[in-house]
Amino acid sequence: MKGYYLLLLDGGAIVKRVPLEKGKLVIGRSDDADVVISSKDVSRRHAAISYDGTAVCIEDLDSTNGTFVNGTRITKTELGMKDEIRIGDITLLLDDGTCRIEGIDKTEIGRKGDETIMLEGKLSSLREKLGDKGLEDEFKNLEELVMKSRKRLANIANADKLTGLYNRQYFDKIATQEFEHAKKVDSTISILFIDVDFFKHVNDTCGHKKGDEALKVIARLVLLSCRKSDIVARYGGEEIVVILPDTLSQDALQVGMEINRIVAAQTPRLLGMKLTVSIGVATFPNDGKTLREIIEHADDALYHAKRGGRDRVCTYDEARR
Repeated sequence: MKGYYLLLLDGGAIVKRVPLEKGKLVIGRSDDADVVISSKDVSRRHAAISYDGTAVCIEDLDSTNGTFVNGTRITKTELGMKDEIRIGDITLLLDDGTCRIEGIDKTEIGRKGDETIMLEGKLSSLREKLGDKGLEDEFKNLEELVMKSRKRLANIANADKLTGLYNRQYFDKIATQEFEHAKKVDSTISILFIDVDFFKHVNDTCGHKKGDEALKVIARLVLLSCRKSDIVARYGGEEIVVILPDTLSQDALQVGMEINRIVAAQTPRLLGMKLTVSIGVATFPNDGKTLREIIEHADDALYHAKRGGRDRVCTYDEARR
């Protein structure tokens, strides 16, 4: 029976090496998990790794934020050597006992700048060479700072500068992942397209500064109306798009109606003027078989809502009647 290890990485360095034995090993935030990861992005029982003496498999345990292998969200899959597992903001690798720090750095090179790679390499090398516990703790703290800095930079890269929502580039990436996951597990996924009504009038009469303030306020109201598992992004201009995983059309319609109601009710107090939104809803698989079709049909439903008088929510089913 071949010996395997699960390596936990922090800041490019191995912080824990867990030997795999035959059976199942649960990873999660709960204290009774076999591998505990204390992070708000990790579910109490997030994923499980099974080893039968020959093959190693990983299975997502219906986690909130998903389990990713080599950048792809999975339900269950067999692991290969040096496969990169992402759970929350933690990286794990499957190893047969031959992995070295240098090899790990290569798996991360696509996400790190040259300076980060150089710094992490030096820190990791010094950690191994220095026996002084105090110095080791200092370098561990430096590694943690590097990790946090990388996470902040990733968040900045994925964020729209004005609204703080995810940007279009990130939406395109995560929508593809969520759609493939929905197809794989035979689930539903809904998309909301949200457009601010008469937004040009706001810019023309109140100025672009007021228009920017309005977009920020509406973005915040939309975000507060959604679940943590939903993805809210600025699609472009005054359009906001929401991905609702595992959501039926009727439930997505209810979310859209709540957003519509809250925006109309709260903007007079927050902006000194009443603004409304029109919303289009489309759901896989009933409204389309591909991601492009679902996006286009949500957009069609949005324009049907606008043609119908604005300040309303419309499903693709209504739009095509």
